[in-house]
Amino acid sequence: MAIGKRFPGWAERLLRSIGVYRLKRESSMKRTIILLTLWFAGAALPGFGVDKEVIQLQQSVALLQGMMRELQRSFDERMAVLRTLMEQSSDRMNQVTTAMEALQTSLQTSAGNTGQRVENLSSQMQTMDASLDELAVRLDRLAQQLAKIESGWQTLSPSATSGFGDAGTAPPPAPDVLYNTALRDYTGGNYPLSLQEFTDYLSFYQNTPLASNAQFYIGDIYYQQGQFEKAIQEYDKAIEQYPDGNKTAAAQLKKGFALINMNLRTQGIRELNSVLQRFPNTPESSLAQDKLTSMGVGPDSPGRRTAR
Repeated sequence: MAIGKRFPGWAERLLRSIGVYRLKRESSMKRTIILLTLWFAGAALPGFGVDKEVIQLQQSVALLQGMMRELQRSFDERMAVLRTLMEQSSDRMNQVTTAMEALQTSLQTSAGNTGQRVENLSSQMQTMDASLDELAVRLDRLAQQLAKIESGWQTLSPSATSGFGDAGTAPPPAPDVLYNTALRDYTGGNYPLSLQEFTDYLSFYQNTPLASNAQFYIGDIYYQQGQFEKAIQEYDKAIEQYPDGNKTAAAQLKKGFALINMNLRTQGIRELNSVLQRFPNTPESSLAQDKLTSMGVGPDSPGRRTAR
């Protein structure tokens, strides 16, 4: 049935207005729903993007943490190696320091003992010289005996013994016998007896070739006993009375040693320098040079003059 036939005009207009309103309302609701849907959809999409970025950031952080752990591990390993090297270097430095201290102590000890070794070497050389002197005396005695045999001497001439007195005093021993006996007692360390025998030798045979030797050994007996002042006096006799004797160089060398032992350093150095000048290229000059070197005396030191 048509609307115009069932309702009056005003009612039809009202119904139409209500229908339009409903349509508009339904359309508005649909639009609202669509807008809400779009809004929620728009709101949801940024959320998904944030989550993805967060995940990527977490992954990056985890990767960086892994790299930091690896760097830390590598750093710790290198630090351990460096610590080991430092400890080894420290141990090596300690060893080197200990070795240097030991070497310095050894050098100081060696320098301190050099002078004593020089004197010991001098004493050994004197002992060897004494043995050579004894051998020379024995050879001289054999030569004399041969000469006596060849000349037919059977007994001593009465005039040779008349000069020793008429009161029944016995003649002195032969020079070689007396000298050998004194030298044997000297090398054996029997200094008192040797001193008496060398003194007797000089009393009877002061003009023989071995007189300078006897005079030197008298001074050396005092030197070995630590009586340096008396030793110097006897050495001076050997130097002055027998300037060309076999033991003149040795007497001046030991005089220098004795002066140094008496803390007369300048005088001792002067005597040793004199040995270098007067007796070059001799065992005594070598011992004098060694003594000066052990004392730290150089060419420009006080009391030191080079030989010309």
